Amino acid sequence: MSRFVPTLVCAAASVPGLLPDFEIEREIFVPRGELQAFLCDLHRYVPLHPFIESIQDLRPTEALPNARRYRVVDRIPIGPFRLKTVYTVALCPVAPDEVHAQAWQSPGIRLRTVYALEKTERGTRLVERCCVAAHPLLRGFVVARARRAHTKTLDEMKELLEDGRVPRF
Repeated sequence: MSRFVPTLVCAAASVPGLLPDFEIEREIFVPRGELQAFLCDLHRYVPLHPFIESIQDLRPTEALPNARRYRVVDRIPIGPFRLKTVYTVALCPVAPDEVHAQAWQSPGIRLRTVYALEKTERGTRLVERCCVAAHPLLRGFVVARARRAHTKTLDEMKELLEDGRVPRF
């Protein structure tokens, strides 16, 4: 029986010609190091992300020794209902200008995200490229919800960081 070993790689981010399922770009007027530190601490996302209900730290794994791992509980709106879902996230700063993230969720949903952080004259250009793997019947729904949630999160992150209202944990 083979064992699944997760890696923090998004093929679309590293292979020319492959496109991510969605890409979001924002210029945020803070130093790159400050933005990277924020991106790598999922607890800071709670007030920003529209679905996150709670976050719990998990221990590092042998497969991802440098990543911060979390157990996340979301409440996803579906019509008048809110679907509770629990999943695992890993965030890893792989370089001063790049952060890799992965999320594993049942049933067989996986998001791989690469955050590129480029210094600009006034701050940092953040480019998020997200690749989604999911059952074909769920894929469109997952991509649409993830794109919407990530866009809202980055917009709120930009506002929070630029206003200097960063929560301390």
